[in-house]
Amino acid sequence: MEQQMFEGEQASAPDQPGQTSANKRLSPTPLAHTAGTASAEQIALLALNVQKLGRILRRFYQLAIAVVAALCVGLFIYAGGAVVMVVFAAALVAVVLHGAARLICRVLPIRQWVAVVLFLAALVGGVSFVVHVSGPELVTQLSHLYAALTHERDALHATLDENPVGHSVLNHIPRFLGGNQTSGPLGSEGTSGMDFAGSMTNVLTSTFGSAGTLVVIVIAGVYFALSPHLYANGLLRLVPTRYRGTARELIRTTAHVLSAWVAGQLLDMTVVGVLTWGGLSLLGMPLAFPLGLVAGTANFIPYLGTFIGAVPAVLIALSISPREALMVAGLYAFIQAFEGYVMSPFIQKRAVSMPPALTILSQTIFGAFLGMWGFAFASPITAVLLAVIDHLTAPLPEEEQV
Repeated sequence: MEQQMFEGEQASAPDQPGQTSANKRLSPTPLAHTAGTASAEQIALLALNVQKLGRILRRFYQLAIAVVAALCVGLFIYAGGAVVMVVFAAALVAVVLHGAARLICRVLPIRQWVAVVLFLAALVGGVSFVVHVSGPELVTQLSHLYAALTHERDALHATLDENPVGHSVLNHIPRFLGGNQTSGPLGSEGTSGMDFAGSMTNVLTSTFGSAGTLVVIVIAGVYFALSPHLYANGLLRLVPTRYRGTARELIRTTAHVLSAWVAGQLLDMTVVGVLTWGGLSLLGMPLAFPLGLVAGTANFIPYLGTFIGAVPAVLIALSISPREALMVAGLYAFIQAFEGYVMSPFIQKRAVSMPPALTILSQTIFGAFLGMWGFAFASPITAVLLAVIDHLTAPLPEEEQV
């Protein structure tokens, strides 16, 4: 019986290893489980890297599109800069007329285009009255001012031309400023064959001349002011549907910035002109009123305009006596300090604030590419660009600031 039990155990013994191996084949091993987990982590990591690469490529594509668009706009402005500046000047005229019409509409319950017409009629009537009352005297003073400046320029040119250093300086100053330079910075042609919009530019700058260009600017500005929504909606129709909301906000931001800049600059010009007129009159300077008018008009260009407006007065005072020239220079320095430390902070709180260094650099850059037009309109263009960039970009977090 013990032998039968022993044989039974031997008979059942071979089945146990088979069952164990089958169980091993059916149950997952720890190594296989680890390999599966590693593969899932690698796939997730690969998917994350692909997403990061996609974001980088998308940003690179957007940057490339922005660079190409900026280059195209820059080339267009450089090629037809005079035309672009005429359009921008007309927009500034429209901003002035539109702002005046809004003030009139607050007082009188009339439509905007009626307010524009009323303001134009009042403006034309006021100018006609001033010309009728003091026009001959003003023309006489301006002609005397022109003759005096021409005489002082020729005298200074003759003095500098006798000196070797002065002659070298005159060779680098354009002829229209009293120097000896006859060619532009790009050669005798001045444009080096880059004037793609030459026909239209020549029409505006040569055929019509300054007076004709001024008439074009005023007429276009009046039409812009009479129906601004018509032209704004026309621009919006050119924008794809999904970007029209952003474009609408940019147009409104641009209009607001230009209105604030023009209002602040007109106030600044008026104060500087009146102070200059009064100060020169107290000093006994001849031609005080036209010199004040020149100073106020030149102050349309921030910072550098003050020095431009001071040059005629200092030259005329220098012809009287060195002491008079020093007194006039001190007067303009006082007005500049008052304008810079009192007027500008007061105006910038309610208008547009721009860093002085950025303003001067923008005047240099736009003046180099667009000439006197770019030099004159560099500040409002820069103000608009800053407002657009501020609207399109998120503010810099405090921990990322320098």
